[in-house]
Amino acid sequence: MNKEVDLTFADFLGKFDSLGKGEWVACYSSHRDDSEEWSTFYCALISNDRVAKSLDDPSWDLSIGNGLPGFSFHFENGKEIGTYYNCSDEGVMPLVFWRSFHGMKDGYHEILEEFRHYFNLYEDRKNNKFIAIDDNGDDEDVILMSDKEILIKLRLIKEFLAVKKMRLALFFDFNRFSEKTIEELKIKEYHEHKKGDDFVYSIGARNWDSFGDDKKKSQGFLMGKKLISGLKDFEPKLFNKDNKKFVDFIIGIDDDGKEITYTCDEEKLANFFGKNKGAPYFVTPVFFKKDVLTKYYSQPEKYSVEDGYLRCGGMWGLRMDNNHSDFVMAFLGDLGHLSHNEQLYWRSFNVATKEKMSYTAWARGFEAKFTDPEKSDLFFKQKFTSFQEEWEKKFNWKFFRPLAKEDEHHFKTLCVPLTNEQKEFDEQVLSLTKVFIDSLNEKELEKNLTIANGTKGIDKLEAFLNSKNARFNGMIEFLRNLQDLRSTGVAHLKGSKYEKVKSAFSIGDKDWSKVFDDIMIKCIWTLNTLESHFIKR
Repeated sequence: MNKEVDLTFADFLGKFDSLGKGEWVACYSSHRDDSEEWSTFYCALISNDRVAKSLDDPSWDLSIGNGLPGFSFHFENGKEIGTYYNCSDEGVMPLVFWRSFHGMKDGYHEILEEFRHYFNLYEDRKNNKFIAIDDNGDDEDVILMSDKEILIKLRLIKEFLAVKKMRLALFFDFNRFSEKTIEELKIKEYHEHKKGDDFVYSIGARNWDSFGDDKKKSQGFLMGKKLISGLKDFEPKLFNKDNKKFVDFIIGIDDDGKEITYTCDEEKLANFFGKNKGAPYFVTPVFFKKDVLTKYYSQPEKYSVEDGYLRCGGMWGLRMDNNHSDFVMAFLGDLGHLSHNEQLYWRSFNVATKEKMSYTAWARGFEAKFTDPEKSDLFFKQKFTSFQEEWEKKFNWKFFRPLAKEDEHHFKTLCVPLTNEQKEFDEQVLSLTKVFIDSLNEKELEKNLTIANGTKGIDKLEAFLNSKNARFNGMIEFLRNLQDLRSTGVAHLKGSKYEKVKSAFSIGDKDWSKVFDDIMIKCIWTLNTLESHFIKR
């Protein structure tokens, strides 16, 4: 035991003003050092009309484990009367519940359902935390839970208090012990109540009857509460447009070669009905480096990069032109619909150019024409999907086996490299071979064929084609070269075998993006050839 234990709680009281302030609030914690200190923190929501009563008594308004609904009984005229009772009927509501099951099951802590539902919190049970998803689709840890401590973001608590028109009572209870008597510590026995506008506590010190435990000769005790108020200026709003910030984007170059910038605030842009005459139009093209999409391709569980559209789950979306050969384009007004942080991200990739949008984007956006994608990766995904559907419809089996859930990202993120780096090229080769070669439906391809044990997927495809009098030697050679490129250049250390396969794809003579673009075009040719021979006949 520490012989210098502070039974006056000067350390805690010296920081008392900061209790309930800052980023996190300890809504429950429990610590017990049998030889020195026992401490517990807890909390409850209390109605505003209960505040005066609560501040009259340092004892807790709610004990841990209480607050669940049930019946209370009394006798009236000799008859037992049961009345359904909820703690909130008395103006007290638990924010943190302790659920126990009489020792038959393990107990656990639970957060008030209304609080979780109001903020639409996601429970990450694996990591014992709750996550809030903001309007931008970003995650934020807002509740951290363990057996010993529960932390909740103060920002959420204060908004909830404003909504409920309640206060949060932060309860605390300390017991400290010393191996010295209070006389030895030069402390007089005392017991006092302290009260302020938002707190009340009982504090004291005395000698302790240790019942044979010589390590405990004196005790300091502190029990009380501090009340936390909600946001004073909170007003529920359907939209928070008044406070939204807008970024100025580069929209062109003037005659002196200087950048022309303008806000993406839709309210300040022109339209085709006479609004804001002289201002840039809502549909003013804004251009970005291609690798603006890297962030979105790298998180396929969150974002979906589609032909002409970027999607963040069900949170937000952005029309864009990703069919342009050198840039990504978005309309100025559409950029204003993004969150401010997302606007800033796009602004960092904004470029000044006199380029025009792709034909595909123009035809779709201004001529209302159905137009196939121009980019090879976007066209490949469209073709791959339609080929799968048409093949299954005609033959009642899938030419390519569906990817396992853990592998679906290989198709979602498949694209012509956004940067001229071999690392990205290698990653895309790996994804393409997973989708296009490893997924060949070998079980169906080898049906009714005599094939030696150990025969691989491409060999089975060749045998299947030969059995149908479809001898596409160029196709088989391409697929084998692609498989070798993955095996010698991605799955293993690059060596002499890789040097041999490089020439098949003109690696070293072209940029990585152009090499992969050529590979994608060959994959499209493969699907078209199979479609022409088997489906369209």
